[in-house]
Amino acid sequence: MTCSNIDPRFRITIPRDIREGSDLEVGDTISFLRKGKEIVMIKVPRDPISKMAGSLPISSDVREILRDIKDEDLLDEESEGRS
Repeated sequence: MTCSNIDPRFRITIPRDIREGSDLEVGDTISFLRKGKEIVMIKVPRDPISKMAGSLPISSDVREILRDIKDEDLLDEESEGRS
């Protein structure tokens, strides 16, 4: 087990062997979760929305609705351009 001390300002240093074995970089955001008496650190993706893309199934009905909305928006833009 690798350990680190908490300094007077409650900061910690991530030990070298942990840093080198991960994809952590300067400026990354870390989330802290409490699990009972344990504290777990999880790296937050830089672009969490794109990491989630495709994670939920979308039915063809939803795709059709989105296409219809897009088509309506394009028609609205065209008609506004003509006025």
